[in-house]
Amino acid sequence: MIEQITSWLNGSSAGALALIFCGLFLAITLIGIFLVHPFMRDWLHAEQKVNDVVIFVGANYGLIYAVLLGLLAVATFDNTRALKENMAQEAMSLSTIYNSAGGYPEPLRSDLRAQLRDYTHYVIDKDWPAHRLAKTPNGGEHRLQAMRQDLFAFEPKGETQGILHGEILREFNSMYDAREQRLASVTSSMPSVLWYVVIFGAILTSMFIWMLHMDLIPQILLGGVTALFLGVMTYLIYAMDHPLQGAVSLEPEPYQSVYDLVMKWDEPS
Repeated sequence: MIEQITSWLNGSSAGALALIFCGLFLAITLIGIFLVHPFMRDWLHAEQKVNDVVIFVGANYGLIYAVLLGLLAVATFDNTRALKENMAQEAMSLSTIYNSAGGYPEPLRSDLRAQLRDYTHYVIDKDWPAHRLAKTPNGGEHRLQAMRQDLFAFEPKGETQGILHGEILREFNSMYDAREQRLASVTSSMPSVLWYVVIFGAILTSMFIWMLHMDLIPQILLGGVTALFLGVMTYLIYAMDHPLQGAVSLEPEPYQSVYDLVMKWDEPS
């Protein structure tokens, strides 16, 4: 059930995703105001109004819940930033290996550059659409294995060629590590229990709005603003928690830039 909901959310556009979260919390708040609030008003405010108590308890709870949302937003932002750094590192290593391959003799020079171009095409055209569906295809791994075999089979001649070969192997390992971290980010996300806490906390926030004894119109306005804020924050956390999936996912811009600036001109016509 949770996987189906996640798949549906990831298939929505950025605007639709924001409307889904905002609309969900707004519906919960308004339903509670019209259906639950009358019973709470008779129960809590039957003998004396307890708005001061509700506001005091709600303020203390709201502070704790706001800290939780803030920490989750920072954590998911850090994950997204780390992923962008990994992507930049992988793309930079691709560029470095491609340029350094010019020091190899033929046919290794042309073969390695052709493999790098093919790998870059695969990342852009195959990996990224699969990442949006929370999948990690094996084609990239197979291409890297072929490159690794060619590099390990090469025997450098002379000190200069040996230094060049060692640097290329180092960059290759760096690229491979960055790729592994990228693939790990495809399915990584916050634990489900944290999402339960976020959703339950948002509903509890709406309940404090239901408990207030006030005129209907101000209560609707106050509840609506609170619900929209909760929806926007939840949307933000969800979007950054799935940086490679859905309509708000990261684009393969570093790889496309490397191809356009470094590799494109060597592509066979």
